[in-house]
Amino acid sequence: MEQNKTGKYIKYAIGEIVLVVIGILIALSINNWNEGRKNDQKESLLIKNIIEDLNLDSVHINQSLNELTNQLDVVDDLIGKVLDSKKILDYNSMGLVRYSSDFRPISQRNHAEPISNLENKFTRKTLQNYFLKEDKVLDIFKEYEDIIHNKIRPHLSDVGMHNLKSLYEESDKTRQVLLQPEILEEQLGNIKFQQLLFERRLKTDAFKGLLNELKIDNQTLIKTLSENNNNLF
Repeated sequence: MEQNKTGKYIKYAIGEIVLVVIGILIALSINNWNEGRKNDQKESLLIKNIIEDLNLDSVHINQSLNELTNQLDVVDDLIGKVLDSKKILDYNSMGLVRYSSDFRPISQRNHAEPISNLENKFTRKTLQNYFLKEDKVLDIFKEYEDIIHNKIRPHLSDVGMHNLKSLYEESDKTRQVLLQPEILEEQLGNIKFQQLLFERRLKTDAFKGLLNELKIDNQTLIKTLSENNNNLF
């Protein structure tokens, strides 16, 4: 009888242990599920923030593309005047030759570090590849910015081409042209200025071309991220 009782106690103890183990496993499973859901929610919020920044970048990209188009028109007119002295210039817009557009995307600046920890491999790689394309645009942007800020502007100042009166409005509320027409016409025959226009044209066109490609990639990325983010839940 004692042996039977002992056997029952052992079976009972084993049963209790099995139930405890099962309970622990269920609790761990629920905890892991909750943690996974929290991570999904955190990643979903991160993606939403990235999409918002990408949309802001898109606005700035479009603005820069419009500015670059106007700048190229002016540079082409100036080069056209070099090649054909009879060409008529619109001096009201010639000041754009000293203007530069901007490229400072916020999506990469705000999220480069967090996306490296994304669990979703596809999303992580997609974003990292997009940021690499941004870096490529940034490289040519620096060259474009350098030719304008460090070469063209100093040259315009050195030859006295800036029109001081353009800083002030006339009595009829019209503005003076930014660059002195006579000096501009004279500089079009200057080999150094011609070479600066040559470089300005190449860098501006290259910057615009890459920015156009990034614009398409930006819209594709926003669509991809939005669709994938909606499928998380």
